Parts: sequence; structure tokens; C-alpha cells
Amino acid sequence: MPYTVIEIAVSDEALSELIVEKLASIGFDGFELQPSGIKAYIPSGQFKEQRLHKAIRAYNKQGAVAVTAIAPLEEKNWNEEWERNFEPVVVENRILIRAPFHVVAGLFDYVLTIEPKMAFGTGHHETTCLMLQEMLQLDFGGKKVLDFGCGTGILAMMAAKLGATAIVAIDNDEWACRNTPENMEVNQITGIEVRLGNHSAILPHEQFHYILANINRNVILETLPVLRRALLPNGGLLVSGILATDVAVVQTAAQHEGLKAAGTQYKGNWAQITFYAP
Repeated sequence: MPYTVIEIAVSDEALSELIVEKLASIGFDGFELQPSGIKAYIPSGQFKEQRLHKAIRAYNKQGAVAVTAIAPLEEKNWNEEWERNFEPVVVENRILIRAPFHVVAGLFDYVLTIEPKMAFGTGHHETTCLMLQEMLQLDFGGKKVLDFGCGTGILAMMAAKLGATAIVAIDNDEWACRNTPENMEVNQITGIEVRLGNHSAILPHEQFHYILANINRNVILETLPVLRRALLPNGGLLVSGILATDVAVVQTAAQHEGLKAAGTQYKGNWAQITFYAP
């Protein structure tokens, strides 16, 4: 899939986080935060320059923001790129997330091997770490789980390692839906059903004990009614991909759907919230 890369000069780091969330809501699915600003990646077929400028226009009131480059993404050997840049991640001293070329050093309760390619979810981003931290506190034994916006499948695979027995992983990115089964094979994990699509890929009468949604604020707000319907009584909805400044908005929307907030945790500017259905 051809990608387009956009470089945006931004005046301060806090503003960069806000712009990343906005760009994610219009189809961008990869980001690099740099001292000078942001590199953002989007499938070329989805890129509309007018939408880009409209999305960042409001932030010019808060500080200097400027698009400095728009270009097709150079074709590269992505395996070599990931090998050069992908460092192991340790979560709570219990989970090790590594690439196949990393040597396991130390003892961990869980080891996940990820070949990320172009899919989001290597464990490096704060939101993925927050979701994994929360999952360690919960009982997944024998549970039905939905990983909505699965990326590399890291959360679905973690649910499997924690004992979940019926898992569905959904993503609207073809790369993600190819990458997740590959990572399942590397980790010798079976029993995860991978589906390409959006919330309509959740079957009408399908319900889960836990739903994991590490996406972004706008998608969470748009899909809350569907996610709420897909929760079993006393089921838990774990959401992340939201900024700390958006916690109140998401909590209010969830309350309107009858969900109760059970805890919020933060890492950097990012937040993770757990809700439960009555």
C-alpha cells in the first residue's frame, strides 16, 4: 500500500500531541514526534491536502504550525528499518515486547514477539503500555474479548496469554489484518479471529466480557453506542488513544451510554480509562 508522508513544524510538544490526535481522526495512522514537529503517514488513496490544512488550521491560534513537506513515502526495506529502530519494551517488569531479532534477557511472565511492519502497536506508544498495564490487573480466564482497532494484534495476543478463550480482533487497515495473523503464528497463538472492517464488523448479537479499544478520541466517541451494545452485563471496556485533556469528554459520553468509570491512569500526555456495564 503506497503511503504519503507529511512533515509539520510545530512550536511546542503539547501542541504536537493535539495535532496527532486530530490527524488520526482523518485517516493518518503513523506518526513520528520530533523536536521540530511531526512526521505523519497516511495511505495515499486517503490523503486530501485540503482536509489536512483544515485539520491544523485551528491550532495556528495556539502556536506556530506549518506544513513543510508533502511527498510519497520512499520505498524501503521495512524489515531493515524496524530492525534498526525497534527496541524491546518492558511493561511492569512482567511483559517483554520484542522483535524476532532481539535476545530475551531476563525473566518475564509474558513475552510477545512482534513483527510490526506498517501496523500500529509495538508497545512503544504510551497508550499501548497503559492498556497492557490495566490488562495485567484483570481476570481474562475463559473470557470473550474484542480487540477493536487491533493494529499488530498485541492486545488480542496478550488477552490470549492471560487466558481468554474466544477473541475477535478487528481493524480497518489491511496491513493490520495481515500483520496480526503473522504475529499470532510467531507467538504460537491460535483462536483469534481477525476481521477487516470498522464497528459494522461486530456482529449484531455478539457480546464480550472485555472490549479493548486503543484508537483515538473521535473513533471512541463515534462507536461508543456499538461498543456498549457489545458488552455483556458487568463487562469491561478499556479505552485509550486519548489525551489527558479529553478524559472528561469521553467519560461524559460513556455515562450517557450507561457505563461507569472504574479507573483512569496516565502516562505522559496520554490516558487510559476502564468502564464497566451494569
